[in-house]
Parts: sequence; structure tokens; C-alpha cells
Amino acid sequence: MAKSKYADKEIATNLLVTLKHMKSELNLFTQEASNEELFQEINQVYTQISDVQREVFEMMCAQGWYKMKSDTKDSISKAYKKFSDSESDLCEGE
Repeated sequence: MAKSKYADKEIATNLLVTLKHMKSELNLFTQEASNEELFQEINQVYTQISDVQREVFEMMCAQGWYKMKSDTKDSISKAYKKFSDSESDLCEGE
């Protein structure tokens, strides 16, 4: 058996990214489903992909491959202000 040139971490990262893309596309598909039966079927697949994505994410965290960094209060305040300003700009058009 040939040895893979990819490490487990790279495979898991690729899987997580692929699942994120699939989930995004399925979300759009559910919004544009032409009838209720199609919507229900695709929504069920969307839910299954979401569950698998979460499992992969949790596995990667447990392995130490997906690390979250803490942010400072200053950077959180800047992000909050940025998105609050964006929200205000969007609401002005109403």
C-alpha cells in the first residue's frame, strides 16, 4: 500500500473546508427549492452535513489542530463598532 503524502491534519482541514462549502451551497439550494418535498429532502441533507462538519471541527479541536485564539477587549470593541456601523448604514436605506 502506498504511503499518503498528506498528514491527517491536512486531510481533516481539507474535509472541514469541503464540508463548509457543501453546507453553503446546500443552504442556497434550500432557499431556492421549487417545492416543499424538494426543500425537505435538501434540508435533511443540509442538517446531516452540518452534523458531520461539527464532528470534524470537534475532532480537530481535540487533536489540537484547530486552535482558537483569545482576542483583546480593544480588538473586540473595534469589530463591534465596525459591524454596528455597517448595520447603521444598511438601516439608513429603509
